[in-house]
Amino acid sequence: MATGFQDSSLIVRDLIQKSVLISKGSPARYCLLTTRSNLEKDGSVRKWTFGQRDVNMQNKILLMVGETGTGKTTLINAMVNYILGVKFTDEAWFEITEEGGDNQTSDQSKTQTTEITVYEVFAQDNPICLTIIDTPGYGDTRGTDMDKQIAENLYKLFQNDTGVKEIDAVCLVVKASDHRPSDRQHYIFDAILSLFGNDIENNVVIFVTHSDGMPPEDVINAIKKAGIPYRKDGENEPEHFLFNNRQTNKRSPAYKRALQTAWEQTENTLNVFFASMKEQYRKSLEQTESVLTESKQLEACINNLQNRIDFVECKGKELAQTQKALEENREKIRRNKNFTFTVTKYYKEKVLIENASLWDRKATTCSVCEENCHEYGCWSAWDAWWCEVMRNDHCTVCTGKCHYTKHVKECKKYVRSSKEIIVTFDDLKKQYDSSNNSASDIKFDSKSFENVKKEFESNKKWKKEKISIEKRLKEELIKTEKDKAKLVEEAYNAIMKLSEIALKRDSAFIVQCLDFLIPRAEETGRDFIAQKLRRELRKFNLNHSK
Repeated sequence: MATGFQDSSLIVRDLIQKSVLISKGSPARYCLLTTRSNLEKDGSVRKWTFGQRDVNMQNKILLMVGETGTGKTTLINAMVNYILGVKFTDEAWFEITEEGGDNQTSDQSKTQTTEITVYEVFAQDNPICLTIIDTPGYGDTRGTDMDKQIAENLYKLFQNDTGVKEIDAVCLVVKASDHRPSDRQHYIFDAILSLFGNDIENNVVIFVTHSDGMPPEDVINAIKKAGIPYRKDGENEPEHFLFNNRQTNKRSPAYKRALQTAWEQTENTLNVFFASMKEQYRKSLEQTESVLTESKQLEACINNLQNRIDFVECKGKELAQTQKALEENREKIRRNKNFTFTVTKYYKEKVLIENASLWDRKATTCSVCEENCHEYGCWSAWDAWWCEVMRNDHCTVCTGKCHYTKHVKECKKYVRSSKEIIVTFDDLKKQYDSSNNSASDIKFDSKSFENVKKEFESNKKWKKEKISIEKRLKEELIKTEKDKAKLVEEAYNAIMKLSEIALKRDSAFIVQCLDFLIPRAEETGRDFIAQKLRRELRKFNLNHSK
């Protein structure tokens, strides 16, 4: 694939000197010798560079995203050969990726897990140089935990001082035979696009691989129906580019002309693609970085609010059980007889995080509020101060918005637990008798029963005693419902804000939140919130049912 900058034979001879032979044949395959470095100490983000950059070169930065098996690796190498100026008649094919070489296969499984590789290609006398961000193994059958770590590694690449700060295109790679994006593809695109703010939409393009050169109508219709954001062409259609993946096929005489046509198709497509990447399309990732941080804070906030709503609901059940027991034992109270009843006591306890992925093995928790401030995906920060949910030295999530010194990051988190306890009517009286504070280990919310002691000490009639307890229980139940309604509104505001800034408004996380919040909004009488949330959910369902 030549760009016409040098005599190709000279180019190829020079490239062969800087490569290792993978296999002989027509074409002969070579692995380019690259300078390699780790942008992160743990090797999760790495950079491989071929050639030396000239200050006058115009760099094009691409992010490649695709399900395993779409031909993304071949496409990356096709771009590299295009930039290097390799022609079909050179009978050579150069690879920068690790696939295929005998001396490269030892790391292949590692490459296909979570590491992000940045390929830099600088060709002498070519005014265009190329930076490709590869997400190898995305959609691997080992599950979504691997995909989450890939997304986190991309986040680290954007934050790294020597990482990527701008981007020209996000290239979604699909096969021409994919008439409808699979669930895996939906998940992959969600995971990547959710990293970006909505300002990046005009940078998203579609790469159609294994193409015969004909219009990929089924693929384009599927992309449109899936609600995937994309740049539009002059006909208001998704901007897409066709590639044939037969560059390394054996060139027997019977198929040589067809293979040359396939090579030229990819070459022509890349000519059009690079010409389409105008300077005004380039986006700084500073806004994306801030969107990522805010998204992480909002997601942590929503998770926290869901836990608090759940706990408030359980405390309401606990109070209702006590209320029911008093009603059922009305006659015993009248005769001043002691009685017992069972209450399911709900409480928080801190436990070790077990059976979780590396992604979720640590959490940032508040020791004052006894809440999980960053429960999922909180593994990259060294301590609580570095956690993404901290802003201006204070937590953006917990109820008290406490100082970071009140937080701890460890392999523990708060969980809601429950146990059935036997309560006697005398326990209620003893609980508030100062001389018998240690007589019982049964603890109740003091606000629920603060008048009980006064009622019994003044020897009021049983009816007044019962009415007082029930009154306080009713007040506490009302307060519980108000607390729940307030939390629902907070969660609603957070999820709507996340929807506004996210490039992918119908991500799996947002849909899960909608499913959780809608019935809670209805239960608390917030019908206007429920209606808005249902509209958001309908938009998602329409996109995925077409």
